[in-house]
Amino acid sequence: MINLMKPPPELRRGFKDPKRMEAIHNIPCSLCYLKGWTQKTITTAHHKHGEGMGLKVSDLLTCSLCASHHQTGQDAFHHIGRVAFEKKFNTTQDDLILLTNKLLDKA
Repeated sequence: MINLMKPPPELRRGFKDPKRMEAIHNIPCSLCYLKGWTQKTITTAHHKHGEGMGLKVSDLLTCSLCASHHQTGQDAFHHIGRVAFEKKFNTTQDDLILLTNKLLDKA
């Protein structure tokens, strides 16, 4: 079935939430937290990939990742890609976004 309803404005492309983006730097990496690992690098924000056409997604669709899991590590999302990342760590971007939201609520 085709959904003809548009998503709410805050979930559309390009929605900015500077407070959320700033707060993400003050919570743990969602993947390190999920796996019970000690985080070794600073926390950065990762926007959800796979939403099409290279356009930036809403800031509400971000998860907290340490620099190592985001861009700099051997198994970083931007190094191995979404499919390999999700398979390797047995989790999805959506799961990490939900966990990030919970961590932000606790902060």
